[in-house]
Amino acid sequence: MKKNTVFQLLIFSIIFLSIFLFYYNFFYKKNYQKQIKTEIINEVTPDNFKEDTETNKSVILNLEYKSSDAFGNEYILKANSAEILPDDEENLKLIDVRAVIYLKDKTPINISSDFAFHNKNSFDTNFFSKVEIKHDEFDIESENLDLLYASNLVSLYNVKQFVYRESSLKVDKINFDILTKDLSMNMFKNNERINILYK
Repeated sequence: MKKNTVFQLLIFSIIFLSIFLFYYNFFYKKNYQKQIKTEIINEVTPDNFKEDTETNKSVILNLEYKSSDAFGNEYILKANSAEILPDDEENLKLIDVRAVIYLKDKTPINISSDFAFHNKNSFDTNFFSKVEIKHDEFDIESENLDLLYASNLVSLYNVKQFVYRESSLKVDKINFDILTKDLSMNMFKNNERINILYK
């Protein structure tokens, strides 16, 4: 009887451990944001900080942020100028924006846009107006790109052109989950279809 009890406990433990590992690997999402370290590369000095009393705007010239995560990825964000919003000091409006994402063991991804909103606390960045994304394998032109670290999501919408290797893709919106690597592509109108053109 003791052998049966020990054997049953062993089987129960294995089943419990299997369920726990299955849940942890497939359903549990780690919070990517907690693993991000950010630093301001160029400090705010009287030389690069201007305050306009007429418009009630504060402007930082040549702003640069650098973020890295526990996985060895880096994110560098640069702007020719950044406006501190008077009613929302947690967000910056960036002007003439450039960003580079260095993924570990991959080639860098370059992003540029006319403007972006950057949240200093969550690191979320919303690029807009003439967004260009360049990589070895793809070139994308769009009106909007949101890097949402709190949601572990990259959202690209109002896509004008998407070229991947020898193909082009006609799509309105692309969502990419940073952790699960899930990708979804959609059109804004239900009666339109995603088109892939091979060259």
